[in-house]
Amino acid sequence: MSEIPSTRWVRAPRIPTATRTDGLAVALDQNHWVLLVQGVPQMLRTPGGSSFLERAVEEADETFPPAPWTFAAGVWTAGVWQVRPNGDNTWGVFREIEGTVEQASRQPFPSADRARRWAELRFDRGAARLRGPKPRAGSKAACKLPDVRVTEEERAHAMDVLGRLGLGYSDFVRAALGWAETHILTEDGRWCVGEQEEGGSMFAPRPDA
Repeated sequence: MSEIPSTRWVRAPRIPTATRTDGLAVALDQNHWVLLVQGVPQMLRTPGGSSFLERAVEEADETFPPAPWTFAAGVWTAGVWQVRPNGDNTWGVFREIEGTVEQASRQPFPSADRARRWAELRFDRGAARLRGPKPRAGSKAACKLPDVRVTEEERAHAMDVLGRLGLGYSDFVRAALGWAETHILTEDGRWCVGEQEEGGSMFAPRPDA
């Protein structure tokens, strides 16, 4: 399988600086935003001030669109995938399948690069269904993840949650692993693994996020 592209930005905590995974960077120089291309600065039109970091990121993306994405008429496109503004300062992910554009994720994203990353992690699905096992290019599943022993109460609770989510157990495990990779195992992840008071682990917002 080809390498999954990554065009997201890593925002520095408490510092008005962000770096794209291909090395592009934006930084606040006194009262002006600059775009660093291979270390060479060029002025951006974005107004000065740390509160305009996200606008500087958007301008940098539009000036140097990250491969394999193209940007036209306010829409990011890569193959069947589209990242569009929702009209409320958030972005949505869509797919164009057989000439029809359909919503791929109900989740609104606070920036275009985060929405692109969600799509990039699913590039190998193309026009296939988004839930369930990913296409395996003809290979068969030959391994099993460890079974989990639970009490009757825990099983009943798990099945209730899965039913409300509309997911089978295997689909839920795959979705949870993908969510952890995106929201915990990234440099700018806003979540971490914590401990519950009654014991056991839980996902929780990072204290410094």
